[in-house]
Amino acid sequence: AHVEVEAQEKPAKTKASVEFEAPIQREEAVSYFETLVAGLKKGSIHLRQNDEELTLTPPAQLEVKVKASRKKDKEKLSFEIVWRTANASELLILSE
Repeated sequence: AHVEVEAQEKPAKTKASVEFEAPIQREEAVSYFETLVAGLKKGSIHLRQNDEELTLTPPAQLEVKVKASRKKDKEKLSFEIVWRTANASELLILSE
């Protein structure tokens, strides 16, 4: 299983990431995804690995990418969920 999460906050120009890759049992992978789904529903996902911690706050609008492939004896399923933080710049046009 491969779980990779990256967040970038614009105002402070900070970058934080947590990355995990290891062979795990299917039931453990299901548990990770169930926890991820619960976090998406609540609008807050907290990840911790050793001394690295990251809290993500997904909004109602998300961009989702799903990719599945099979090559010889290896199958792969990838999910990517991306969103802009509330601090992302917005365009404002005024007519005075």
